[in-house]
Amino acid sequence: MHLKTTIVAVLLLLPFLLAGTSAFAQSKKQPVPQDTVTYEKKNQPMERFVRSADLEVDGLIVDRTITKIGRDFYDIFHRQWEAPADAHNFTILIEEKPTRSNGAYVVVSVNDEPVFEYQLQPRYDVIEEVANYTVAMVYEYLVTDQLNKQLEAEGKKAREVF
Repeated sequence: MHLKTTIVAVLLLLPFLLAGTSAFAQSKKQPVPQDTVTYEKKNQPMERFVRSADLEVDGLIVDRTITKIGRDFYDIFHRQWEAPADAHNFTILIEEKPTRSNGAYVVVSVNDEPVFEYQLQPRYDVIEEVANYTVAMVYEYLVTDQLNKQLEAEGKKAREVF
């Protein structure tokens, strides 16, 4: 019984005893004076890295096809594609939507704006012809878009395309 009373007394008094002692891990540290010029010089490589991480990937082609027809279209498009020299920060998305028949509905978007939609037939020569036509359309779209951006930067109004 005497042991139980001693343990209870120690447990009750323990928080009060610990509160009076200072903990070494929580002692206050003096701030280290820093020269801002030296600090900025040391962090210049890090700033360059952060700025370069903000850059986007130029000319990304995303494949979201489902069937062999869509995959053939994507393969031909990707093989024939060559980006315009002045085009930057663009993404081409090739999506395929299922149809009831044995064809495929293909949508090609540039920067989330649909540029071309077509109901493909399961014939390779037709798929090849449509893919080559789509390459030309997307190329023309990017050239026109880049020209419009340059005109807007100069303060001029771009031509309307109907």
